Amino acid sequence: MNTMKKEWHTGAVVLAIAFITGFNIVGIMPVLNMISETYPEQSTSTVQLLQTIHYALLLIGSLLVGKLAAVFSKKRLVLFGILVIGVFGVLPFFFGSFYVLMICRILIGFGYGIASPLISAVITEFGSLERRAGYMGLNVVGMGIGAMLGNLLGGILAGNGLRYFYLIYLLAFAGGAVVMALLPDTPPTAEQKSGKARLKPIVFALSVMTFMHALFINAYGTNISMYIAGTVTADPQASGLATAVNAACAMCIGILFSRILHFLRKATLPFAVLCAAAGFAALLFIPGMAGILIGSGLCGVSLSSFSAGGAYMLTVSVAPEEVAGASGIYNVFNGLGGLIAPLVLGRTSVLMGGNTPQHQFVAAMAGMLILAAGVSIYIASSKNE
Repeated sequence: MNTMKKEWHTGAVVLAIAFITGFNIVGIMPVLNMISETYPEQSTSTVQLLQTIHYALLLIGSLLVGKLAAVFSKKRLVLFGILVIGVFGVLPFFFGSFYVLMICRILIGFGYGIASPLISAVITEFGSLERRAGYMGLNVVGMGIGAMLGNLLGGILAGNGLRYFYLIYLLAFAGGAVVMALLPDTPPTAEQKSGKARLKPIVFALSVMTFMHALFINAYGTNISMYIAGTVTADPQASGLATAVNAACAMCIGILFSRILHFLRKATLPFAVLCAAAGFAALLFIPGMAGILIGSGLCGVSLSSFSAGGAYMLTVSVAPEEVAGASGIYNVFNGLGGLIAPLVLGRTSVLMGGNTPQHQFVAAMAGMLILAAGVSIYIASSKNE
């Protein structure tokens, strides 16, 4: 296979896997209200738990993926993860039981936990180093497309009834077909099988960074609708516009990431964190929709550039045979940060006088400024590029 064709195949595979993992962002969020109405005997907190409970097995899958990559090929592992996502995503279409839905939401997490970290491993093994930043940006773009299409198509399907929403997960099998056709089935290397690989301290440093970033950036997603309703307008179209700007800016950064990395180099991660701090500042200090749209865009820039920048830095800092395990650990910390964000930010806001969106934005802005200082110090003192 010539080099150009190999690069094209790698890009298509990365886009396909990222598209499927973008459904992790969607989950069942668009139909939570319909689920609550369909199962009135279930409490609101139990229904809401359906959106996050999959993180339990997602974290376990991410922890195990390094060990599994020493035994099975990346292609087989990716296809297994996609199969789990597709099967347990669609299964509730055939069963009306709330408990079947709960079990499927738990088990689908294992598929995401396997597939997500392997994107970096696929990029490292099959993509060239000079195009790696572009692949990382493509990963962000694919996830954004998956999240937006999942929300849009899921909402259309749900118009026919709740059970039809689950059919969006049939798209996982389409992505799996791309992986099946284009990803080479190479066996694990001798280094991977030996089990002697040792993860460098930078893996844990980057993991702590992504934990903190996920912790604070989640203040935007969990509060923006309430903040707009309480300060500007109760019209849901305003929230839709803000989230659309957020997603559009994130995708633009993904498309341009290789150029951004070339220009910023080591400053990429500090830049990403400072964008979030500036975004929260815009939300707090620029009145009206202008501040909301500026803040939404900057938070989207931060999320995209940090995700791509952290993943890129990880792949160039460890040996190729260590990337799967390192990415698994990185994903675990990221997932934990997002999982506990509502609790930590909520408790912090209470100490500030009340659990309000404004207080959570203040806490997130302060946290991002502190994180930016810590990331800058670490990056400046590190010998890793």
